[in-house]
Amino acid sequence: MGDASDLFYGLATAFGYGTGDFLARQASHRIGHLQVLFYMEAGSLLVLLPVAFALERDLWNLGPGLAWLAGLGVVNVVASLFLYRSFEYGVLSVVSPLASSYPAVTAGLAFLFLGERPGVFASFGIVAVLLGILLLSRSEAHPDNPPPRDARVGLVSALGAFAGYGVFYFALEYVVGDFGPVSSAAIVRVFGVAALLLVSLVGLATIRVLPRPMARYLGPIALLDSLAFVAYNVGILGGSVAIVGTLSGLFSAVTVGLAAIVLRERLTAVQYGGVGAVFLGVLLMAVA
Repeated sequence: MGDASDLFYGLATAFGYGTGDFLARQASHRIGHLQVLFYMEAGSLLVLLPVAFALERDLWNLGPGLAWLAGLGVVNVVASLFLYRSFEYGVLSVVSPLASSYPAVTAGLAFLFLGERPGVFASFGIVAVLLGILLLSRSEAHPDNPPPRDARVGLVSALGAFAGYGVFYFALEYVVGDFGPVSSAAIVRVFGVAALLLVSLVGLATIRVLPRPMARYLGPIALLDSLAFVAYNVGILGGSVAIVGTLSGLFSAVTVGLAAIVLRERLTAVQYGGVGAVFLGVLLMAVA
């Protein structure tokens, strides 16, 4: 695959995650971030597992890669727990861009361990996107926005998601080819659901029965998350982890845009600058 494929799969990932995360914010304010995460993981598993069985069951094996995926499943669910917690406690237009800064970690690890050297335009594009994310993450929320439940908890949680996702999306490169893009995502979900059930069984948290009205939120969240996850895996399977990973971080632009349109969250001048830098980066990657 080439730069055009990297662009397509990176942006598809960003759109899926960004839209799903906006819906997750709405749901977390109603039933709490843990419930949203569990039912998203379980719903995503129901979507992915039949497809993985139909297309990639010949790749399933009990090799060391399975243990790697088990560990990644735990890392991913912890990072997602931090992300959804930041949605519940913080201002969406601030915590989402901060969490989406994880491509800085992913691209750095790809540079150090995979020897990836993107072209000149792609490199400037990556820098512009990361600069935009940095501007978004370091800016304060607009004073006209509704006050958050606890801004400090939201910011700390977003940082936890930033670190966890950065490692997770880099490490996927080592196993996606062995299990296939859909199966890798499904196995991650298996261990994510198992980890959350274990937490509930030992009494550290309580997973409640999902209220029927919430299905209209959780169903689309699970579907969008599944599509985004598979798009990312397909993208890195034959493309650049640095570029696809960086573009996937644009999910915050989608989330912030929806927050501005639907929730009437306003952006500051610095945040507008960050959005401009992000889209400049996308343009540079598109012409690379």
